[in-house]
Amino acid sequence: MPDQPDPGIWAKFSKLPWPYPLACHMLDTAAIAGALWDQHLGEGQRQQIAAGFGTPLDETRHMIMFWAGLHDIGKCCPHFAGQPSGPKPKLLNEPDFAAPAGWMHEEPIRHERVSHLVVPALLTRYGYPAGLRPSRSVAHQVGQILGGHHGRYGLALDRATMADPGKAEPRVGTAPGWTGQRDALADTLFDACGRPSPPAHMAPTGTAVIVTGLIVLADWLASQTDWLLAQGEQWYTTTDDDHAAHYARAPKTAAGHVQAAQLNTASWEPAPTFHHAFPHITAPHPLQTDLAARLPDLAKGPGLLLVTAPTGDGKTESALYGARIMGHASGRTGLALLLPTMATTDAMWLRTRDYTAASTLTDTPVTLVHSMAWLNTDYDNTTDILTDNCTSTFAGDWIRGRHRPLLSPVTVGTWDQGTIATLPTRYSAMRWLAMSGKTIIIDEAHAYDAFGHALTVRLLEWLGHLGAPVILLSATLARSIAQRLVDAYRTGAGHTTPSTTTPAYPGWVYTDALTGKTTASDTIPTTRARTLTIDLIGARHTHDLTDTTGRASALDRLLAPLYDVTADSGAALLVCNTVPDAQSTYRQLTARTGTRSPRILLLHARMPVWQRDEITRNLLTVLGPKTTRPTTPVILISTQLAEQSLDIDADLVISDLAPLAQLLQRAGRGHRHELGTRGTRPAWAPTPRLAILNHTGQLPPRAWGDVYDPALLRRTQDLLTTRNSAPIHVPADIATIIETVYADLNELADQALADDEHRAAREAADTATGNARTIPTPAAVTDLYPLTTYDGDEDDLVTRLGADSLRLLPTYTTPNGQPYLDAACTRPLPTPPPGHDRLDRHTVAALVRLTVACPSTYLPADDPHTKPPANWSHTPIARDLRLLPHPTTAGTPQPYTASSHTLYLDPELGIVRTPVTPRR
Repeated sequence: MPDQPDPGIWAKFSKLPWPYPLACHMLDTAAIAGALWDQHLGEGQRQQIAAGFGTPLDETRHMIMFWAGLHDIGKCCPHFAGQPSGPKPKLLNEPDFAAPAGWMHEEPIRHERVSHLVVPALLTRYGYPAGLRPSRSVAHQVGQILGGHHGRYGLALDRATMADPGKAEPRVGTAPGWTGQRDALADTLFDACGRPSPPAHMAPTGTAVIVTGLIVLADWLASQTDWLLAQGEQWYTTTDDDHAAHYARAPKTAAGHVQAAQLNTASWEPAPTFHHAFPHITAPHPLQTDLAARLPDLAKGPGLLLVTAPTGDGKTESALYGARIMGHASGRTGLALLLPTMATTDAMWLRTRDYTAASTLTDTPVTLVHSMAWLNTDYDNTTDILTDNCTSTFAGDWIRGRHRPLLSPVTVGTWDQGTIATLPTRYSAMRWLAMSGKTIIIDEAHAYDAFGHALTVRLLEWLGHLGAPVILLSATLARSIAQRLVDAYRTGAGHTTPSTTTPAYPGWVYTDALTGKTTASDTIPTTRARTLTIDLIGARHTHDLTDTTGRASALDRLLAPLYDVTADSGAALLVCNTVPDAQSTYRQLTARTGTRSPRILLLHARMPVWQRDEITRNLLTVLGPKTTRPTTPVILISTQLAEQSLDIDADLVISDLAPLAQLLQRAGRGHRHELGTRGTRPAWAPTPRLAILNHTGQLPPRAWGDVYDPALLRRTQDLLTTRNSAPIHVPADIATIIETVYADLNELADQALADDEHRAAREAADTATGNARTIPTPAAVTDLYPLTTYDGDEDDLVTRLGADSLRLLPTYTTPNGQPYLDAACTRPLPTPPPGHDRLDRHTVAALVRLTVACPSTYLPADDPHTKPPANWSHTPIARDLRLLPHPTTAGTPQPYTASSHTLYLDPELGIVRTPVTPRR
């Protein structure tokens, strides 16, 4: 058996002037894993890994380094070493390195599978127990971890395969050269890592997943071309094949390599009081004062904080300060904020960037994480704006790469960036590694349907299991949902007895992950109490102005002051439940005349990206929180976008009937900010007012489809009718009316109507769907294989049922079939530059800004005219677009005709979908 690894056994060759030896790559990865242990993991993560495997903290570091180095030992096999694109080492011609004979062994085997197969038996050389069942074998757990270093865990081995992998799978390489070299590689690595002792026992599943992520991250860093070139240059320059000397060089550069990747933990300024964290807030809200006084005495480790309060009570700053306290107490100093929409995420990223710059001791990148983050011009800016007494928050190219943004010490993303980890996706370990080192703030925790709620519950179970601090924020969270969310975290942390504590409103609940103890605040007073006037206006769902009982006539009366030059100027927000209603309303109001003409804006989801962005920017300059009130009346017609994505301030809010939580969110866009010297409210809207167009016929109207659950609409309507349009006192009335509409039907079964039962059945089905699609609960997992069974692209996974799944690119086709990007037919579809098979990044960005998100039902799947050009097939994102072709003659585009409807991009209205009456 050889004493030293043969340098002909290679690991890397692509883009290198020479083959990089496998032994060097294994030693590099071990050294980088040690640097990540020191610089990337928080103290809480390190303690968790040590406790999970039952090893002393210092010993655990060396043990993890050893495992990390072993990850690629599967490359010491015939198929990898002899692959056609490799350097073809001479040793392959030696009898000791023969490949297994027979046609049945000719099919390649992936090297990570070889690692999984050979590592359990190999580890017995270093004191790991042999002969155990895989489900009880720490050696098998390590083998499965290492077999998952390309993002997907392999099937568990049986006991016979663990004992003799070569007999079960000869393709691992059973000739003495292969087995001897694997022993030599492992021995060299074992010595370099300080000959660590084996763990005392298997680790909990979450700990194994975190270790997987750490090893994958070390491998990524050790595989970067610049690292390989630098290390390989030294290796080939010395020509002494001295592995000990090579390893001695690696740690000296590994620390700088980790820092250059922007993977160091966040280091925050001390903030012993709320004022230290937010010196510009001279008069904190009572909620902020109460949390600042009590939370430090409660947070002694990981835990969950649930904050329920109306908009404007300072929940965001409360959460950020809570994260400082909870992150310090748990030894996990990272920060992640997860929000329901891309628009709210973009806005929160700007706030978090400024907060981080003013609050950290060292440069701390703040990543923006959602599918369209790369289109954000502020985030895409390659320069960092530095101000006095602030650190840099710039996120470089590497940390923005695929699967990496959540690893940044501070990150802001959409909610699905967290919940997608609960689906069995490839590289999900990277998300769990990232989240396990952070306080996770989930805003608008009420904003998801039953399917999304099921994913959130599973996310909280795993975060509780991992010991990650969590903060949930909500303005309208029902008591039953609040309890389920809190109990999900407690269950993951090992406390299976349901909690009985519910949050006051406004108020908070804190759950200690170590003890399971739950503490609730009393009802906290607010300085922003207000009375919301409710106008419940009966209206038939019709856009016919001649119908005096219809919706159009009601709007005519409500908006009359904005068309009257003798009335004060002001702003009205009109929220419609569907895009067609918003478009029809826009037509109605733009056609109306009066003694003055208000500025009328339309904003909804069926508009091109560039148009939505432009309208949003314009709105913020007119109705934003810091702007002077407009002298010309403004009417904004929108849809559900206005509930969460717009920080605007209207004088009057008008809404179609919607479930109560949505109505309260919409009402929150009225009288949102104190005006001070920026202007005054109009006489026709001096106080907060919500006018509700209460549909008088069947609920929901046929035109609304299944936008909202009929039972929730009916229960909201019943509540408002019973209250006889009485004002809503915020926050005093909120908890009561929310419970009235969203009561758990299991508690009120004797009061349930047929639509309630249908709602319960739908929610149960959606919850079951969510549970079926997610990974198992952490307590139910010993085999890691079920955590990564999905073999498709994670971008194809759904975290929201019914979400838009097509991105349409409107095009304009001349009679000869040539497509263009503009109606004048002067801008042809782009093609890859000469000598390239992909569109460049700026071209793809320009295309995406022209697209519109739509349901998959809008276009037939089999129409070749809607397929993107063949020369886009190698360009990510562009190849997944669908064309919306408008036949165009003499500059006049016509609608695209599908079997049941036509589609047309109107310059003002966005995508107009018109049903087609079938011919008889």
